[in-house]
Amino acid sequence: MPTQSAETIGLLQDLIKIESINPSLSPQGSGEQGVAKFLEGFCKERNLAYGIQEVADGRSNFLTWVPGKEPDRRILFIAHMDTVPIDRWESDPFSGEQRDGRIYGRGSCDTKGSLAAMLIALSSLGERQPRATVVLAASIDEEYRKLGARAIADSGVTYEGAVVGEPTELELVVAHMGSVRWQIEVQGVPAHTSKPHLGVNAITGMAKVVLALDEHHRSLVSRAQHPLVGSAQLTVSLIEGGLELTTVPPVCRIWVDRRLIPGEQPQDALAEVESILEGLRQGEDKINVRSLLPALEDPPPISSESSRIAAVAAAACAHVAGTGEQKGATGGSDANQLSLAGIPCVIIGPGRTAQAHTNNEFVEIAQLIKAAELYQKIMLTY
Repeated sequence: MPTQSAETIGLLQDLIKIESINPSLSPQGSGEQGVAKFLEGFCKERNLAYGIQEVADGRSNFLTWVPGKEPDRRILFIAHMDTVPIDRWESDPFSGEQRDGRIYGRGSCDTKGSLAAMLIALSSLGERQPRATVVLAASIDEEYRKLGARAIADSGVTYEGAVVGEPTELELVVAHMGSVRWQIEVQGVPAHTSKPHLGVNAITGMAKVVLALDEHHRSLVSRAQHPLVGSAQLTVSLIEGGLELTTVPPVCRIWVDRRLIPGEQPQDALAEVESILEGLRQGEDKINVRSLLPALEDPPPISSESSRIAAVAAAACAHVAGTGEQKGATGGSDANQLSLAGIPCVIIGPGRTAQAHTNNEFVEIAQLIKAAELYQKIMLTY
């Protein structure tokens, strides 16, 4: 096995062994700082310039870079350090086990595989100086609010384009969805369940809200679709309500996940739902319902089909992996926040989206090795 391939595999295994569960998703999560500390040692060993960008709550982005022949031009490579929590794994989620042509472990494809491949691509440039300065960012908090990417977008540093590492099976994604997420609450009146007529059942009221939102989802699907991403979506993903078994529930809450297609704005999606809720407030049942704001807003990134970074990436994908056709995706990424700074983004990485967040997460080694070659080709060609 070529030395660079072995180095890429070993680096990914080292990254997987560092637990970096997003603490906003689990109180047991250690966050990203262990990975950042490891990356500092990696860069010191290879004489790579690096820096720390403090973001929030003791959590920081890690950046490293190679200056270009034209130092005022910059392109960004970014992959996130945080992972989702672990749950019901059959084996050690932090083993980095190599088996059957795969590397297993939490974050292997989402997105420590991309991060390892980007690091190897950058650190092995050697004497081949790129035209534009190449900055590699290992970001925090992608799995929750994307605070790391937002900090990069707000930093004032300009980038001509960005390559975002996410599991795409080395396909070139130039457009994907955004999202807006928030809670909706129904207030009822408590009473003993032996005399339910003395109370107002918040769960019953919420059931009618959920049905109205389900009808709204069907209307979204029937609208004109984006050619690469498809239709907008709305999902009621969480529900909680009630106090105990013999009390008419005085409150019920749901979480709503509204997926936005390019061109949609979070405030417009919120306004549509608010119109539905107003109808329920004024309707026959007079449901006491309200949105709990502010929402978590993640606008869809600007589509990058005609950008230079997309053209360069397409050629690299075709040469290395036999891919390169411009595609869309239904998930989100750090591109949602980077686009707010006007940075055209493409999303490319090893691994399958279907493996992300699963209890047996893995990445194919063949894709991991090709990703390092592909990323380096973009670095040198842009």
